[in-house]
Amino acid sequence: METRPDQLEKYRLQILERAIAVLFEFSASSPQLSLDDLAAKSGVNKTSLVRILRTLEPAGFVLREDDRYRLGPRVLELANAYLSTLSFHKVAQRRMTALALACRQTVSLAVLDGLDVVYVAIEHAQREIGIQGEIGGRHPVHATALGKVLLADLPPALLQARLAGADLQRLTHRTIVDPDELLRVVGQVRRLGYAIDDEERGIGIRCVAAPIRDFRGRVVAAISVAGPIFHMNEATLEAIRLQLLDTVASVSHELGYMPLPTASG
Repeated sequence: METRPDQLEKYRLQILERAIAVLFEFSASSPQLSLDDLAAKSGVNKTSLVRILRTLEPAGFVLREDDRYRLGPRVLELANAYLSTLSFHKVAQRRMTALALACRQTVSLAVLDGLDVVYVAIEHAQREIGIQGEIGGRHPVHATALGKVLLADLPPALLQARLAGADLQRLTHRTIVDPDELLRVVGQVRRLGYAIDDEERGIGIRCVAAPIRDFRGRVVAAISVAGPIFHMNEATLEAIRLQLLDTVASVSHELGYMPLPTASG
């Protein structure tokens, strides 16, 4: 018998929720934070915050240097434990390196989490200007080629339910913010087998993405190639797209995916 959300409330530990919130205040842009910073950002009062930090510190989840805190090495153990559950991660990583060197652009591997894409691997091989990103970083699905590819594998009813009432924020003048238009584009992505982000997440950035499928044929992740539009231009985009499709086909094949033969004649 399934437990209702309201019944789950009694099992929640508020202090643990606060500890999780504190850990997530650290990021690449804010790697070190003072007690005042953490209190202001997390909304946790200082008394509870000190108790949380003094519990996390001996366990190695945070480190203190003078009056500032940063994440500790035990966080890496959790990250590596998660990555080890992704059967595609090591397989994709090898081929991503080759793809990045061939295209000389940023190649990213991402999975779907709600209405976000989460980056689980990134390879940089740019020329003059590169696209910056970080493992664990998130971007909205509606503004990314990766997101459109990952949405395209959802059952139509689930896709519509997920987009119903969603706040599709405009990041540039090219961002798709109408759910019906996004559904139309995702349907096109499903037919084509790849997606394009043409300055929808950031001005001057173009991206192409394609899915990785497992032995069941389900999309488990997606790989993208992103770069400045003057590198990802009409003259080069088609060649990059074909290299990307070869890469995801190789990864999918190694995961046991066998595409159905196309009808001929």
